[in-house]
Amino acid sequence: MTTQPLCLYYFSAFTTRQEAEIQQAGFIEDLLQENARIVWTHIQFLQPNQITLIGDDLRSHINGFRKSSNTRRVVATQLV
Repeated sequence: MTTQPLCLYYFSAFTTRQEAEIQQAGFIEDLLQENARIVWTHIQFLQPNQITLIGDDLRSHINGFRKSSNTRRVVATQLV
């Protein structure tokens, strides 16, 4: 998730957690080169409908997390 711009990015496709962890540094580097301010990263296996969420899509996504009774606390890597 970045605050400048305010976006939630999903990167894929990975077959293992280890593969995602190895490639994570490259994705972070790309965002930093675009002057994005990264708030946190988290590795999780899922299949999002969209790979980049901004504006109303992002707000709806975040509100969906808040309303879900199945949410769990996520420990994220703080980058700011």
